[in-house]
Amino acid sequence: CSSDLMQYRIYQIDQQIPNYRRTKFLIPDICPNCGKINNPQSSIEGHTHYSGFKIIYMRHHCPSCQKDHWSIQKVFPDSDDSDPQLLTYTPSSSLRQFEKRISDFSPRFVDMYHQAEQAENNGNIELAGIGYRAAEEILIKDFAVKFSSDDVEKVSKYTLNSAIGHYFKDSDALGVSADVVRINGNDYAHWNRPQNFDTNQKLQELKAYLDIFISQINVKLMIKNPPVSRNHKSNK
Repeated sequence: CSSDLMQYRIYQIDQQIPNYRRTKFLIPDICPNCGKINNPQSSIEGHTHYSGFKIIYMRHHCPSCQKDHWSIQKVFPDSDDSDPQLLTYTPSSSLRQFEKRISDFSPRFVDMYHQAEQAENNGNIELAGIGYRAAEEILIKDFAVKFSSDDVEKVSKYTLNSAIGHYFKDSDALGVSADVVRINGNDYAHWNRPQNFDTNQKLQELKAYLDIFISQINVKLMIKNPPVSRNHKSNK
């Protein structure tokens, strides 16, 4: 099930009353507060009973960030096979859901990206631009530590500009996209920036090139971790 950009899944709760012992309800796949995989402790804080359905008011407590999110949902009795309907969810969120490959490889990148998204959603465009740039740097250096011969200490000494030039000098797609994110991200942080700098337009440009960069990293991760190899036995 889905609402806007957020993806939801169905769970069940026992309301301890006849015909509502297996009540289906919805929770988002990721916590709208912290952006991590959502496995909250859910409880019904109140309800209103109508003919053939109930409106329930739910609290969802995320064990990752220890914060609550809330929902109002229309649910149906056990004898009715209808799926629940989400009426409202607070706080609302459209945090990006990354492929598991990226999330497992660089969880700190995902966390920083989500912080930048939250800043953007709250209208803090300057902070969002700085945050997306920081997220890119984390992903680049995680990639360098994993797939180059350099250790953490050496990788950490590279500036973002130097890291891009060193680790992606043979890839235009990675190098160019990373540089656009770096340069635009720097302009959000610097006091002296171009007079015609449009914060909203530049943020969308930054995010578009960051998407290119992330997709290229994902491709590299797929190639470096294939499900099969040429040594895989096959009769064909």
